[in-house]
Amino acid sequence: MSRPAAATDVSADRPRAIAIVGPTATGKTGLAIAVAHELDGEVISLDSRQAYRGLEIGTAAPGPDELEATPHHGVGFLDPRHMYGAGRFARLAHDWMAEIEARGRVPILAGGTGFFLSALLRPIFREPPMDEERRAALRRWLEERPIDELTGWVGRLDPALSEHLDRIDRQRAMRTLELALLTGRPLSGWFSFGEPQHPPLAVRCFALELPADDHRERIERRTRAQLDGGWVEEVRELRARGLHDAPVFDAVGYRDVLAHVEGELSAEETLTRIVAATWAYARRQRTWFRHQLPADAIRVDALLPTAQLAESIVMDWQATRENPRGGEAIRMGTGTA
Repeated sequence: MSRPAAATDVSADRPRAIAIVGPTATGKTGLAIAVAHELDGEVISLDSRQAYRGLEIGTAAPGPDELEATPHHGVGFLDPRHMYGAGRFARLAHDWMAEIEARGRVPILAGGTGFFLSALLRPIFREPPMDEERRAALRRWLEERPIDELTGWVGRLDPALSEHLDRIDRQRAMRTLELALLTGRPLSGWFSFGEPQHPPLAVRCFALELPADDHRERIERRTRAQLDGGWVEEVRELRARGLHDAPVFDAVGYRDVLAHVEGELSAEETLTRIVAATWAYARRQRTWFRHQLPADAIRVDALLPTAQLAESIVMDWQATRENPRGGEAIRMGTGTA
């Protein structure tokens, strides 16, 4: 494990939680469960898609055995029709953390949605009051609009946000337009000037990293396993329930699997398209985690055995809890776990 080359502001307070983060397919779930087992911890998911019921396979959510072995929060609890943004996550995460700490256990944040982590480290604005009847009517209308139309409006109503992000999914576009149209201030404006809803959270952050070739190989291997392991059946079930038009269906791979279910793509074409889309998403995550983590975040070689990484994280956490700088010897050692 090693220190990052670049740094951002970070609180020097004693950490309340461990954060195990990184791009998709780097082994975060298995490592978080291993650490939780050693520290009597509970996992809080930092994943914006694993929160939805019925999308477990395509989002690589923890399986039944993993959920039984370790308590998880933020996994499979939302209806796919509901919105789940960083603000709602942050409010829930603070409640989950308080409950975990009250049980004398360790909160372990794990996942790859960078905006969710940012919502805790650099708290976002407290949501302004909005007329719920108008909001519901606007949301129904926006859900019927194609994503290209929504992103075009985002560019007009919130150009600062549009220029900052290289991809805006349906959920973020709808959230942006709701705020702009119902409050008169765009999302980027609320981020800059809104009152924070929580104080910054002090965490001990571990970022999993892989060489590009190994990362692509893991993505392809995992995608094959997902397609062989029931992803097609999962999409058929969602389609039968009329959920294929829900905003959450913009999650990577789901529309490709739907195209396969409807006979538009062969199995091999589906695999190729999902691997390409997942790698494109992973590259954006790799860039984000390279530049947006706290100054004391620890870079972790994800090629090393999970048990070895878990042992180093546990040692570092125990030292850090005794002294906020207590893990320095581990972080400044050989550069590996």
